[in-house]
Amino acid sequence: MKTIDIIGKETLKAQVDAVLGEIIAIRRDLHAHPELSQQEVRTSAKISEYLTEWQIPHRTEVAGHGIVGLIGGKISRRSGGPVIAVRADMDALPIQEKNDVPYRSLNEGVMHACGHDIHTAVLLGAAKILKGMEDELPGTVKLLFQPAEETVGGALPMIRAGCLKDPDVNAVIGLHVDPDIPAGHLEFCRGSMNAASNEFTITVTGVSCHGAHPHNGVDAILAASQVVNALQSVAARSVAATDAAVVTVGLFQAGTAPNVLAGKAVLKGIVRTLDPATRSLAVRRVAEIAEATAAAYGAAAQVDFTESYPALINDDQVETILEGAAASFFNREQIHFQPKPSMGAEDFSYFCSAVKGAYFNIGTRSLPEGPSAPLHSEYYCPDERCISAGVLMEIAGVLALMEKLD
Repeated sequence: MKTIDIIGKETLKAQVDAVLGEIIAIRRDLHAHPELSQQEVRTSAKISEYLTEWQIPHRTEVAGHGIVGLIGGKISRRSGGPVIAVRADMDALPIQEKNDVPYRSLNEGVMHACGHDIHTAVLLGAAKILKGMEDELPGTVKLLFQPAEETVGGALPMIRAGCLKDPDVNAVIGLHVDPDIPAGHLEFCRGSMNAASNEFTITVTGVSCHGAHPHNGVDAILAASQVVNALQSVAARSVAATDAAVVTVGLFQAGTAPNVLAGKAVLKGIVRTLDPATRSLAVRRVAEIAEATAAAYGAAAQVDFTESYPALINDDQVETILEGAAASFFNREQIHFQPKPSMGAEDFSYFCSAVKGAYFNIGTRSLPEGPSAPLHSEYYCPDERCISAGVLMEIAGVLALMEKLD
């Protein structure tokens, strides 16, 4: 008999309702005390306090301020059932909150504008309920509370620190808030969900001279400006029209005085792609075009790349199981499908690259439908009804994966 049949769907829903007030209070506390990436000291300590109170064994200071918890029952110890990990990121952004709510940020210039307080609270709620049914679980649950998603990509350091080992994880799931979807609703995506990213710095070197005599020098600003224009041909002419690629130059620094030709210009940007082959092609063409264009104007270009997150590609089996679990607990109108991938990057992709995994969204827009502040806005204020949907879906997903994962 399936674990969910033993527990009962209505019983599980009632358990979520029973802890909701406590989890909302936890979320509001986290929201009022946000911490930037790699500074999640209080956040990590509070998570550890809750896990200790609920008698969930865990390790702290994993790859910085990360936490790994473990929930496993008698059945899993006898049968060696699957290990399912659930991840929540917990860092905030350098944004001054402008919401007028009792739990607004108390930390000047820092805000949970991307909903990581929701992510953390949801996983804590799921953890508390899963702990209560521990002896009936046919597998083991790993809780991954991850720091530094917004900056250095804390997922990779956690993986390198062994968060997917001892015991080895068979599948990992995670969620993200979405202000475009109503609270209480879910959104799934099959296959590619988020883009890979590669940041670059292009240093264009010319020869500085007096602005009255430009023939005596090499104008780095002119050469770099042409580089910016030429890079747009990567997506337009180097990448197939059926493939996705975005090349963005977001920073241009050059010059010292209005009457002096700049001897150096620095460009910084990012390449975003969905397909690994397209990623390699786009990176190569950015370097080739920058170097050749600068040379055409008598300058030299040095191109340096920093490889960032891989593409987030949901595993077909894990995704199918999650969708089936959602259909058992949510009405059809509450379940949505992302029509196309996002070109934004998400470091959950590291987990999906290491083991089978899938990511999904929970809606945070208040009903009735109306405009909602976007993520990373100083006015982002999620409807807390999203929390119960997130907790229920994480538990349902874990149980379904334990029963059906190959």
